[in-house]
Amino acid sequence: MVRLKDCRWSAARERFLRSAQPAGVLLSDSLPPSAEATRELLLKIANALPRPPFLAIRQEGGPRDPLRRFLPALPSPRAAQKGLSAVARLGEISGKTLSLLGFNTNFAPTLDLRPDTFGSDPALVAQCGGAFLRGLKQHRILACGKHFPGLGSVPLGDSPSRRVSGKPMAALWREDLLPFRELLRLLPMVLISSAAYQAYDFNKPRPASQSPNVVEGLLRIKMGYRGLALAYDLDSERAGGSLPVGEAAIQSLNAGCDLLVLDQEASCETVGEALRAGIESGELSRARVEQALERVRAARQGLRHPPRTVSRRALEGLVRRMESFAREFGCEEGKIA
Repeated sequence: MVRLKDCRWSAARERFLRSAQPAGVLLSDSLPPSAEATRELLLKIANALPRPPFLAIRQEGGPRDPLRRFLPALPSPRAAQKGLSAVARLGEISGKTLSLLGFNTNFAPTLDLRPDTFGSDPALVAQCGGAFLRGLKQHRILACGKHFPGLGSVPLGDSPSRRVSGKPMAALWREDLLPFRELLRLLPMVLISSAAYQAYDFNKPRPASQSPNVVEGLLRIKMGYRGLALAYDLDSERAGGSLPVGEAAIQSLNAGCDLLVLDQEASCETVGEALRAGIESGELSRARVEQALERVRAARQGLRHPPRTVSRRALEGLVRRMESFAREFGCEEGKIA
């Protein structure tokens, strides 16, 4: 899966997609300038790939909401301060919006114990995450909980040397992992953290997405998760660390991840070559690759193609709902482009 930072369509973009054949795309924050242009872009992407792909975005309201470019502002996950019903409305409106535009996957909710998300109380984060999930599910939007096993104890910053959690295993289980423990059965996808956790890799801290102790040992065996595990941003210094992207990809698959989300289109060919070489050399087993592919296929079942048009009537009704909801939180209203 690849992140598209430049959301302009071109012949080169189409050639890339038809050649690389990713399982899906993640649209970056720089979306096209209107709802119709976004829908058109998603349809072109879907038509360039052989089966309905993951068409993903990171959207859960707040100042970083990419949809603010052409839709009214929505409150952040701190809607939890007004109760679970507000969070459920945020999830439902988000799901309706994404479905109308043509998305089928949302890299949300954020289940980290942080004050800028649903808060620092594990039970409240679990409850709010569940309410948000139910809203997305009403509109058949795949949710992706993040960032397992939690970033609440990870220092802020982009330096790989600083992104290490020293929190003890018992405390992680009791606190950071509680929202995941409560919601894993509802989550078709989980985004694995790019931070390291000394509790699980004390002698050799590594990104969680490359740690068999975290993905296979904790997520798969101890917590029994059978959905799709995503390794994100392997070609960035923050996530991949000092490893070349091909080696980081192999380690992530061997750790138990199923879908590799790349930050650079140019990395796709490099990763593909590395995986083929890894299979030939035995560094990466065919059985592990087939297991990952089967989970990807299962998650993609039922994905819908983007609509051929955006209903103006439906969009206008949605905008009125968004504006009304935003006013309750004192959000600045946006406008349709």
